[in-house]
Amino acid sequence: MSRPVTRHLLLQLLVSAVLLASAACTPPGADPNTDAGSSPSLPPVSSVQSLANASAADYAHNRWGLIEASTLQAFASNWATVDSAASNASANGRPAHLAADARLVVLQLNKAGRAPGEDYVPSAPASNVYVYELDAFRFNETRDTGLISNSVRYQASGPTTDAFLARYGIDLSRDLVVFAAGENTPTNSGFIQDLARAVYWLQYWGAEPKHLAIVNGTLKQNYTGALRSAKTADGSVSNGGFSVKQLRVDSTVLTLSLEEFQAIVDQKLAADGVVNGFDKQFIIDARPTPQFNRTAPNAAFVTTHPGQFITTAWNSTGAPSPDAVGQAKNYVLYEGHVKGAVSFPWANLTVDVGGNNWKYKSKAEIEALFTAAGYSPGDAASKVVVSQCRTNFEVQVNGFASRIILGYPTVHFDGSLIEYFSLVSNHPNAELNLAPTDPAYKFRTDIATRSQRYLPSANPESPTTTADDTGVTAYNVPTGTGPSDRKVGQAVVNKNATTTRKALDEDREYKRQ
Repeated sequence: MSRPVTRHLLLQLLVSAVLLASAACTPPGADPNTDAGSSPSLPPVSSVQSLANASAADYAHNRWGLIEASTLQAFASNWATVDSAASNASANGRPAHLAADARLVVLQLNKAGRAPGEDYVPSAPASNVYVYELDAFRFNETRDTGLISNSVRYQASGPTTDAFLARYGIDLSRDLVVFAAGENTPTNSGFIQDLARAVYWLQYWGAEPKHLAIVNGTLKQNYTGALRSAKTADGSVSNGGFSVKQLRVDSTVLTLSLEEFQAIVDQKLAADGVVNGFDKQFIIDARPTPQFNRTAPNAAFVTTHPGQFITTAWNSTGAPSPDAVGQAKNYVLYEGHVKGAVSFPWANLTVDVGGNNWKYKSKAEIEALFTAAGYSPGDAASKVVVSQCRTNFEVQVNGFASRIILGYPTVHFDGSLIEYFSLVSNHPNAELNLAPTDPAYKFRTDIATRSQRYLPSANPESPTTTADDTGVTAYNVPTGTGPSDRKVGQAVVNKNATTTRKALDEDREYKRQ
């Protein structure tokens, strides 16, 4: 009888020792909801629908999301006063959902330049109003996805985001952050894309829609109050060490990895489980339609190479240039569009009011554009909008319109076409190809199930090295080394990659620290 008892006692002693050792390794006050007792568990994952926001029909009634310059003027002038009538166009002051210590942080992309000394919305530190001019940072950063290590920039990392917030004294759980353009010029027509990108980026890191806003149009032409020459000095106001880690929600669902995007394409826009809660997808391409269907009239070599050299590569900027000496650019490895995508030019969502003052069209007009493209309000319950373009900047306008104005569930494919069109397996230049023996071969896109050369109603075959019946070859091939010769630019591809989620996983890990 003694032997079984001894074994039982030994087992009890062993269990006790393990428990004591475990307790000794857990720091005092540690969160018991941890992995291995060392780092906080992942925060709950946001639903895509929870990140959407339906705007008022009249943008002047909005207190976040898309606001008019008159609303910002009311905020800046009366921030100490609580606005208890958030849906009333005549109301002003601090929105009622914000705490008494909330700050109004206005981030201007540039000076307004309305008159000498009239550059910035007036700061009022005593009333918690702070106005800064942003530097050239465009809310993104070169990241490594595992497959691609250099091309388009992705969401800025956690450390970069926290440094940005510290620089401007922002606490995303407390403050209202308003992005605005001082003015727009013919050489800076992309400001409306930048503003939308800023909101997308901070939502990705957990900010609620009610803490973010952009001004519709420029301050120069829409802010009727006095502007000042002074601004708040960068780094002069503390945010108390706020970090996006304190926003205990994982909103990285806003961004799709390449493999998730390809799963949607492969399953013909009926992928179940890729975006939680949705079993259908609607892919929109924000480029101008002539780029989408390869009929761009200003494309290089429009006479000798029709339908080619249209989409500029990651190491060039802007639309295709005219075929002229000194206008050479690098282009993607082949032309076309994503299988199943629809053309949805971003510029169709905006209107120029008074010259270089781009504003969003009315909510009703934007809704009509989506309906005409094949997505109506009734689709929002089961179908998620998937935004993509050349570099994921043009489509920020589309994504903001669908997610923040219409309230449609929306996600983005950050890599966009300059990466998608880099993943070839049958290009005439063999050194650019993924081989069947490469682990990354599964990510190739120059196949009929993932890419189309033309509009689906015309000729939906994939890129080929053989000229089709119109004499068009889909692959872009370098034409020479002269100053006006066109070249190709491939993203930096890791042919041994087995994942495209590295950057996303790093961001999720940062939130759990």
